[in-house]
Amino acid sequence: MSHLVIHVRNKKKLPFIKELLRHIDYVEVIEKKALKEKVLQDLDEAIRFVNHYKKGKGKTLAKLLDEL
Repeated sequence: MSHLVIHVRNKKKLPFIKELLRHIDYVEVIEKKALKEKVLQDLDEAIRFVNHYKKGKGKTLAKLLDEL
């Protein structure tokens, strides 16, 4: 997946740009606030995974790679 940041100078045009991009089926529009929340959720999940692994309840790297 690739990422693209678009700076819209005219705030009045922002709703149009968002709507236009949402109609392209291979484009996912993620607003900055939602992106921050997603990053925090992913980080929280990673921390829980590491803590679980430290307690000896997690999967080894070999097992995780086998699942791929």
